[in-house]
Amino acid sequence: MVDCPLNIDLGELPDEDPRLYAHAQVANIACGGHAGDEASMRRALEACARHGTRAGAHPSFEDREHFGRVELRVAPEVLRAQVAAQCTRLAELAREVGVPVRSAKPHGALYHAANREPALARAVVDGVVEALGAGVLFVGPGTGALREAAREAGLAYAREGFADRGTREDGSLIPRGEPGAVVTDVVVARENALRLALSGTVDTLCVHGDSPGAVDLAREVRSVLDVLALRLEPLGEGALRLVLPERLSRGGVLDALRALPGVGDVVVGEAHACVYFEPSAPPEDPRRVLARLVGHEEGAEAPRLVTVRVRYDGADLPSVAERVGLSVDDVALLHASCEYSVRGVGFLPGFAYLGDVDARIAVPRLSTPRPSVPSLAVGLAGRRTGVYPFASPGGWNLIATAVDFSPFDAVRGALLRPGDRVLFERVD
Repeated sequence: MVDCPLNIDLGELPDEDPRLYAHAQVANIACGGHAGDEASMRRALEACARHGTRAGAHPSFEDREHFGRVELRVAPEVLRAQVAAQCTRLAELAREVGVPVRSAKPHGALYHAANREPALARAVVDGVVEALGAGVLFVGPGTGALREAAREAGLAYAREGFADRGTREDGSLIPRGEPGAVVTDVVVARENALRLALSGTVDTLCVHGDSPGAVDLAREVRSVLDVLALRLEPLGEGALRLVLPERLSRGGVLDALRALPGVGDVVVGEAHACVYFEPSAPPEDPRRVLARLVGHEEGAEAPRLVTVRVRYDGADLPSVAERVGLSVDDVALLHASCEYSVRGVGFLPGFAYLGDVDARIAVPRLSTPRPSVPSLAVGLAGRRTGVYPFASPGGWNLIATAVDFSPFDAVRGALLRPGDRVLFERVD
């Protein structure tokens, strides 16, 4: 599992989009050096409280005119006092709001100047510790003076990568103002996020809150990181189960996991996917495969609309009607009036779980399953309905029979895929 939280530089703009706090796991809050004042810091901290976002300090050179992006010559003892004063202002407000400040990250020109010059790095780290204590997490470049100073001070350190910044061949950032320095294309941001998170060289990724299209960039990067952090559970020696995020197309998940070398079978449900493989040759971590799907839903195969002709002659139709207080015809009408989506395929090969059933006819499954349900019987259980592809035991309420329908083929497999839409057409 990749644990690489998204940090976003925030509290810098008067028209800042509040949705950024929902995407951020850590908010680096401008605390007066390059931007921010008491009102903006309080707003940012209150947004962190609403969204459960961790708050961090974002000190800078005292340079509001140039937004902290011009390197200044400041004596280390003066810089230490400036950083301490900025972080202290944020910490005092944070105590009032009830949100602890758990991290610190220098901004802009200070980030790069201090990483080159050990004296400045020690001044920044000392100022942070003076204001926030030695339990704070320091965020900075992967190597350099800041990392060394933080380690000497006993601070935990997070190596940072930038999803919304362009890099040179040597891995260094393209300076702002040069072509390609700022990434505004969500596709590039996604690729950057996946590459950096899987590289093993970073512990956190950054998106700048003042970047053009910051909300879209942050949403895409957070989606990639969330998939990489999914919980993976072993099911014996030759199977894995993982929780699926809502956003991913279930059909896309099925195709991507089935295409993995060494995978024998895949079952995709509403909330989980199970991958079966030969224990001696486990496949690539499925989370990495699924992270590559983020943002590619538009290129996936379009869901199909499948019409299933049915006779409403199921053995349990009268008892279902009696239980919900409707006539048999009303139950059939409500069942056939919905357009369903395939939420998962499993239990039997080709058995598609269809939802959502009209709440007026939702009834629980039978207390005692039948030892045998005929093939093509249409069942009802809670807010789900489905067609039994084969004769089998089953506990769903039988309300109809499918006509001229083949849910499963020995060569082609299941007819219905997750995401497909289904209509039931009543026939006499």
